[in-house]
Parts: sequence; C-alpha cells; structure tokens
Amino acid sequence: TMKKPLNLFAVAVGLIILTIVVLGALLLFFNPSAKHVRRNPVMDNETASTPKPVFRKDGEVKFMDAGREKIKATIDVEVADDEAKRTQGLMYRDSMPELSGMIFLFDVEEPLAFWMKNTIMPLDIIYVNADHQIVSIARNTRPFSLESIPSVKPAQYVVEVNAGFTQRHGIKEGDLIVF
Repeated sequence: TMKKPLNLFAVAVGLIILTIVVLGALLLFFNPSAKHVRRNPVMDNETASTPKPVFRKDGEVKFMDAGREKIKATIDVEVADDEAKRTQGLMYRDSMPELSGMIFLFDVEEPLAFWMKNTIMPLDIIYVNADHQIVSIARNTRPFSLESIPSVKPAQYVVEVNAGFTQRHGIKEGDLIVF
C-alpha cells in the first residue's frame, strides 16, 4: 500500500476547530468579567457582616514575680473554660485594651499548643502550669498563622494578651499568675 501525503489544509482546519473548542470551554468555565473578592483564605466562611466579638470581663489575672512579692500587672480577662470558648478564643477581633486578655482553663496539665488561625492581632501567649507558674511565653505571634505554637513544658492554663505586653510589664518564665 501506498502512504497518502498529509493534507495541510485538513491539518490547519483541524487545529482551528480544536482552538475554537478549547477557547469555548475556557469561556464556559471561566468568566473573565466576574469580579472576585480576594479574602484571606484562613478566614473560614466569614462575611463582612459578621459582628466582631465584644470583650466581656469575666474576671482578673494578676501577674506576680516568682517570690510573690510584687504584682507586675493586673488585667481584665474573658474566661474560656469550655471547648466552644477555647476554640473561639480571640479570633476575629481587631483590637483589645492593653490591660485585657483571655485565660484558657483546661482540666489537666499537659503539653499544649495554640495557633493563630483567624486571629487578626498579634499576641503574647503565656503558658502556665498547674502551680500557676509561667512555663513559657510565645511573644509577638503572627496573625492568621496556622503554625503550631507549643507550650514547651506541660501547662494547664494559657493567657493571651496583646503582643509586647509581657515585655512592657517585665513578665517572664518563672513568674506566677493569680486568678
């Protein structure tokens, strides 16, 4: 049998038809005139109309030196003492007064880890053991980060305050909290 030479006209028409089909499919599935609003991908299903949480004072936390001789600072706190409150934490808040924070209460002392998912403002995260002693401080945490921030040592309580608070008030590992 003899091979037929390629018909350049047929090849050109085939490429044109293929191009038209591909462009049609792209226009069908991608509408270039649609306006897309870019959002932080971490902000799970939140809309601009969702009201921001409002601070409520549930109690106070005092930060004391290791010898219990001096109170370094006292803050008003919201208490997160159940799973729903601990999960919500300080997410979606734009700001917090300087002498305010949140205390997370857990049933047992164990290694803990927090993250900054949906948290707009940077925080200092203070891990505290069952004896109310500060075991570690994560300073100036990065907003919206999904990175795990471990307690380093076992903790039963966690206090979150504005970033820089621990430095401004001289709060360090070994100090105590009273609530």
